[in-house]
Amino acid sequence: LAGGYEAVPTRDIHMNQLGYEEEWLYILDTYVRPLQEAVFIGYFHQPPRSIMNFMVRYRPDEQPYLRPHHDSSTYTINVALNSVGVDYEGGGCNFLRYNCRVTDTKKGHMLMHPGRLTHYHEGLHTTKGTRYIMISFVDP
Repeated sequence: LAGGYEAVPTRDIHMNQLGYEEEWLYILDTYVRPLQEAVFIGYFHQPPRSIMNFMVRYRPDEQPYLRPHHDSSTYTINVALNSVGVDYEGGGCNFLRYNCRVTDTKKGHMLMHPGRLTHYHEGLHTTKGTRYIMISFVDP
């Protein structure tokens, strides 16, 4: 969807546009939820509610980065869909309050972080190639 979500515009396509929403929600409940319950102790929703599930494309000539923002979620899932150093250079996620940059996520690996108030973050500049990530805003 051109324009992205709320006030944070992205170049994205939603899982429901691809016809994979049901499959993604199964993965979220079966594989991600147990990890989330171990990390965010006391937080429990089965199945997790996630109405914003989308893939984002970053390219130097199109959308190289994403400005600082909070996600509209209780927690966010960010899955790397391709390989840094092979498919693209640069990119990553910077959590401004914590001076923490995640820049070397391997393809298929997941970054999970709280949304809303605590984890103000930005998408770092992709300087070469095309970077793809899968995002889920869980319990918006």
